[in-house]
Amino acid sequence: MGQDMHGLDQVRTRALLDLMGDPSPTVWREVRRELGALGKRVLPLLRRAAAGGDPQARARARGLLLRRGRELATRRLCGYAHRGRIDLESALWLLARLDEPGGDLRPYALALDAMAAEVAGRVESLPPGHGRGLALAEYLGDELGYSGATSDYHHPRHIHLHHVIARKRGIPLTLVAIYLLVARRAGIQASAVALPGHVVLRVFGPGKSVLLDPFDGGKVLQERDCLRYLAECGLSFHARWLDDAGDSALFERQMRNLCVGYRRRRLEHELALIGRALTALQSRPQPEPAGSMVSA
Repeated sequence: MGQDMHGLDQVRTRALLDLMGDPSPTVWREVRRELGALGKRVLPLLRRAAAGGDPQARARARGLLLRRGRELATRRLCGYAHRGRIDLESALWLLARLDEPGGDLRPYALALDAMAAEVAGRVESLPPGHGRGLALAEYLGDELGYSGATSDYHHPRHIHLHHVIARKRGIPLTLVAIYLLVARRAGIQASAVALPGHVVLRVFGPGKSVLLDPFDGGKVLQERDCLRYLAECGLSFHARWLDDAGDSALFERQMRNLCVGYRRRRLEHELALIGRALTALQSRPQPEPAGSMVSA
């Protein structure tokens, strides 16, 4: 009896594999439902179809594998988000798994290491202070060319850390994250300042700090520049907007940025996944102060 059931199962999976390339949307909906009922047993079947010769079946199989990978990435992200303490870099790498569930992210972390090693070599003879921050901005902004995305601003590739490391264009928060992660590696004391709609970097020095805008190539900002920006946005100044933002607040803000990007591109499944992670983050025990939650 067991052998008969195993044989029937093999016949069923072969039939499903044959039907994955059927052009009928009605047939595909039924095949997809049957594939979902197989659970983990479907994975070898999908991998075979993803490497097969039928373009339609190959595309559908790859899409289903990507969807399952993103579901798994979301479960891991939710587990991490529910923790009491968040590390920005760890959180952003987990977030990147939503975009590339099976991708190798190590080269991007190594790129941050290499940038930090270069900056550390340049600042080792400088006293702690603003000069180190300016050297950071000169290298990342002027020499490497990291700056703000001016077209298709809300595209996920301008939000996810690995894409921005590679493309050198992004939204303010992701660019600040790159500066911040390089600064931490290089021993430069820095933090993020989460203005409404725009995140900038603070570099600390003796008795005073300086603000840098990675979106504008690392340009030095004065407080009056921030006041002018707020006025142009129709906002009154609140001193709390110049407070340092904690890692969990930045992580939540980044997920909200992705929500905007996915909503604008009508990526409903990805939007739902981010929603689950946001819920997990907001229900975690003893959260850090939330800070400003306006996107970018």
